[in-house]
Amino acid sequence: MELKDYQNGVLDKLDYYLKKLADTKEEAEDFVAFQKMKGKEARLTDYAKDTWEALVQERRIDLLKDKSGHLVPAPYVTRFDGLDRPIPNVCLKVPTGGGKTLLGVAAVERLQTDLFTQQTGMVLWVVPSDAIYKQTWKQLANREHPYRQMLERASGGRVKVLEKNDAFTKRDTDENLCVMLLMLQSSARQSKQTLRMFRDSGRFTSFFPVEDDSTKNEALLNSIRNLDCNDLSDYGWQEGIIPGSVSVKQSLGNVLRMVRPVIIVDEGHKAYSETARETLCGFNPKFILELSATPNANGKHHSNVLVNVSGQALKDEQMIKLPINLINEDKSEWKHTLSLAHAKLAELEQDAGQLQNETGRYIRPIMLIRVERTGKDQRDSAFVHAEDAREYLMEKLGVNENEIRLKTSDKDELGDDDLLSEMCPVKYIITKDALREGWDCPFAYVLTVLSKMTAKTAITQMIGRVLRQPHARLTQKPSLDECYVYTFDQDVMEAVAGVKQGLEEEGMGDVANQVKASEANKPAAVVSKETLLRRERFRNLPKIFLPRVLHRDAGYKDGYRLFDYERDVLGDLDWESLSYLNAENFQLVDDKLQRTIARIDYKMSKDNQGELDLADPVHENIEFDPSAGLDISFMVRQLTDVIPNPWQAMRVLTHTLDTLRSNGVTEEALFTNRLELLKEMKRDIKQQVAQLSEQIFRSKLDKGDISLRLLASDNEKLNWELAQTLEVNVSEHDQVLRRKDGSELEKSLFEKVYQNGLNNLERDTAWYLDKQESVYWWHRIAVNQREYSLQGWQKQKVYPDLLVCVEQPNSGSYRFSVLETKGEHLKGNDDTVYKRRLFELLTEHVKTAVDAGELTLEAASGGMSFRMLMEDSWSQEIVPELN
Repeated sequence: MELKDYQNGVLDKLDYYLKKLADTKEEAEDFVAFQKMKGKEARLTDYAKDTWEALVQERRIDLLKDKSGHLVPAPYVTRFDGLDRPIPNVCLKVPTGGGKTLLGVAAVERLQTDLFTQQTGMVLWVVPSDAIYKQTWKQLANREHPYRQMLERASGGRVKVLEKNDAFTKRDTDENLCVMLLMLQSSARQSKQTLRMFRDSGRFTSFFPVEDDSTKNEALLNSIRNLDCNDLSDYGWQEGIIPGSVSVKQSLGNVLRMVRPVIIVDEGHKAYSETARETLCGFNPKFILELSATPNANGKHHSNVLVNVSGQALKDEQMIKLPINLINEDKSEWKHTLSLAHAKLAELEQDAGQLQNETGRYIRPIMLIRVERTGKDQRDSAFVHAEDAREYLMEKLGVNENEIRLKTSDKDELGDDDLLSEMCPVKYIITKDALREGWDCPFAYVLTVLSKMTAKTAITQMIGRVLRQPHARLTQKPSLDECYVYTFDQDVMEAVAGVKQGLEEEGMGDVANQVKASEANKPAAVVSKETLLRRERFRNLPKIFLPRVLHRDAGYKDGYRLFDYERDVLGDLDWESLSYLNAENFQLVDDKLQRTIARIDYKMSKDNQGELDLADPVHENIEFDPSAGLDISFMVRQLTDVIPNPWQAMRVLTHTLDTLRSNGVTEEALFTNRLELLKEMKRDIKQQVAQLSEQIFRSKLDKGDISLRLLASDNEKLNWELAQTLEVNVSEHDQVLRRKDGSELEKSLFEKVYQNGLNNLERDTAWYLDKQESVYWWHRIAVNQREYSLQGWQKQKVYPDLLVCVEQPNSGSYRFSVLETKGEHLKGNDDTVYKRRLFELLTEHVKTAVDAGELTLEAASGGMSFRMLMEDSWSQEIVPELN
């Protein structure tokens, strides 16, 4: 499946972290080995903490605000397992609806192949609720689901999905990637119902010595000190038990401690309790990955947030419906509110029908109805019961019975309904608390809250259920790209606060201002739309067009179309030229398959007392079975991450293997090093693809096949026009930006610029621009205009922040300057370097095109430039743009 730009960005950051982690761990282990060679004891350093601090130094970790509001480096939260070994642990902060499960599965694939270089082992996937458990199980257990296919790719087609009560053997974990789904409560040792996983069981005998072999049990306990043991204190010779004997519990908890799983914690912020932390770390995990929309809430620092995806990123990728329309009926009652919501759903159904007729795209808008009571014996006139709502829909509003479903803790009429199917009739879902989390349906558009006293709480808990955008792309019909909340007789400020709190709890606090509120009997609105006009002296300016990156194409009316990265760069890349360049020098990690055996015996001491004799581990070479061979299809699937065409991936792999074989590398060595080889091949080829993509882009730019230009055509897809008016959502608390001295702005293109959405660097830059004589006007282009973007030789688009019209001295002509601001913590990272290089290239291209008469900007005959401004040097970098 194709990932969104922000998801690729998350995985790129994870890739970099894992490479850094692997290098740091190797250095730490080499030091320990060196000390042991000298006869000295040395403990493995906390390489996970060292890796984090290195990333902080490289400005790859977002800074945090301290109590004084100052930005400070994020401290590392250290975790150790039951044997006091450091556990690498990071968190991916992704808002609800952003694909946390997808990113978790993709992360498992990278951990297996890039960090641990193995296809087998155990993944413990911990979830906080029954709803999320069922949803995740459905995705991972289905062999046709993209998430399961990613796991299959990581394991070479050997995935075993398990539940807590399933039996499995040591052979299963040795030969498969076992993924066990576990409820968070089941791993909490103080939970009475779930202590079963720590009890002795007869289902895991293959992992343990025979119960009455005290010697081997004691040896196992000595090697893994935190295993649980049976209490034999009440037994003695009469029961056949030697006093002081050791018997390790044959429990699931002990199996996990032995196999050292990778732990994925979904909704990681719900595992902050000391009990949950101690239990998860006590499983001796090799890695802990948290997935959370709201880590480190309430000012407490529990998680190492490696990546922070904003709500705006989801909006830009068309993943969520915004704005949210809050409609409150003052001095009303629930029946009238339900009638209004029903009428809105009918409007949405009509718009959805038109959409299907025009595009073939199917959407069936659904309403969620939140009531006060659902229990069989709870129906009375004082509270709105689920059956009250059902009867009103059917008897008064004419809704068919088969269009209504009740979803409660006791009654689940949804069952296995596929709500996205065209054959499904469901349009109304009545609930109280059963859909609070872990339930997602992109067709849910309307939330109707019929609980007057607890409306704010209900909105906070359920707003996330109506946010997902169908098919993760806009419909271009405004009504179907927004969502709706209906309440009655509420303080609108309280209701809006509930929506905003709900957005914050879904990890989207940065878009919480996009709430539009209205009341039937009150003209005033807490959040409203405002139309911004240009300043009077700028209203008669000629139309302002900005050029887009286009590609020559004779098949189009204007001879050009929008540039498409995959079609115009990847499609023209000479895949035949790719090969693994380091094949001749690939370093074999170990050319022998080995088995390690630790032998423990009793010996008699000088005083004739028996004591354990712990011999040094013995390493035995295993005879390689040539019939096993390499799993070529698995290796090809791994390479398609960087070479989309499997035939080309096969060619590169075959060439690499042939080269290694010609250099005397044996089949056994190839098998032993296959995962390390894949990791190095992907890293090398990814770099080659990036270099070749840039070469193609630059070459096409030089030849004119790619151009940043304006066309005479009025095709709005090819020419981007700056609007004459802007519609923005404004809260009654939003403040208009003024100059630093408190006076009004004079040179902003529009009469008002609101401070909401401006970060400190953008505000400081705006203040500076507004005072410069050479600036004719300036505009924050990112406000409600994010569709203007620049595309280069990488997949992600660049969205500039500011557009400045600069007056050319002594000529009467003007020039455009496009500015992108970057915080100090982003300086030097790959994304910033790429944008800077793209801006420099486009600036030079525009200069050449203007001089050659190929690009004419009516409103800026002096041309156009692009500039990246960094927080620590912006005041110097901006000067050349204005002179």
